[in-house]
Amino acid sequence: MARLLDGELPVIDVGSLWREAADSELSRVGEQLSSACRSTGFFYIANHGVPSDLIDAAFEANRRFHALPLVDKLGIKLNRWHRGYQALAGSTLVSSARFAPARHPNQLESFFLRHEVDPADPSYRVQPLQGPNQWPEDAAFQETVRRYDAAMRDTGMRLLKVFSMAIGEAPDFFARRFSPPATCLRLIHYPPAPADRPDDLYGAHPHTDYGFLTILAQDSVGGLEVRLPDGAWRPVPFVPDTFVVNIGDILARWTNDRFNSTPHRVINASPDRDRYSIGYFFDPNLDTEISTLEHFREATGASRYAAIRYGDYFNGRLDANYTDRTGV
Repeated sequence: MARLLDGELPVIDVGSLWREAADSELSRVGEQLSSACRSTGFFYIANHGVPSDLIDAAFEANRRFHALPLVDKLGIKLNRWHRGYQALAGSTLVSSARFAPARHPNQLESFFLRHEVDPADPSYRVQPLQGPNQWPEDAAFQETVRRYDAAMRDTGMRLLKVFSMAIGEAPDFFARRFSPPATCLRLIHYPPAPADRPDDLYGAHPHTDYGFLTILAQDSVGGLEVRLPDGAWRPVPFVPDTFVVNIGDILARWTNDRFNSTPHRVINASPDRDRYSIGYFFDPNLDTEISTLEHFREATGASRYAAIRYGDYFNGRLDANYTDRTGV
């Protein structure tokens, strides 16, 4: 059974995905995921199979990168394919499924690594999101971040089976639509709060995530908050040996909003502590058509959403919210 944290966010044991488990055990995990996704849309996963020393090394790489001189980081400024460094206050929420444009830019800086694209692929440097990654001149950083990225991709692929079960489909339903997945690893740094912080200045403005699934590692500083179904904002505290998982707008579209793409925000209220987190965004293949599944349609057979190609939808959101990308 999933245990509840403070009566709100479940902690789901997904260890069965890393061993030979009976379908009945996997089905129980799928039921727990379904319950979480139909309520808050946020939960923790435990026994996830990613070594703690690799997570620690990724956080150290995160801190080391953001401690570099700004001129060095700007040398790999976010490119048109959404890879590289985005400076502090470099993004302002404009396009969101549920929120009006923000008055202030997000108080964070980031390093983005997306799925690798073979230069021999016809889409390379031609299609949106299909360009080269950028790296600082730090071989150890690159090696650590690549290993972490690979571990998170493996985690996402394992989760697909129980998410397929959670929506009432065959176990391979999502795997066929994530071949290969579109992914993004984001190393994030939130500086301490200014002494005169206005109420509407956020580390990350209230938003829903654009894609399918987000797997987050966070430190103990705190600041992530989720909006509950009753409208109240609740902290999502650090829980050792877990990842925070939330679903995004694409899974909500697939399920006609039966699965909840939950608004969340970040406020680093500390005046003297930096906050670091590592987000992993795990999404369908860019050519996947997203249309509401038949058994999630309204009683009339209607869908709340028109069918879309995932890559078109996602790139439109990025173009609206990340206008400082080089070449855009």
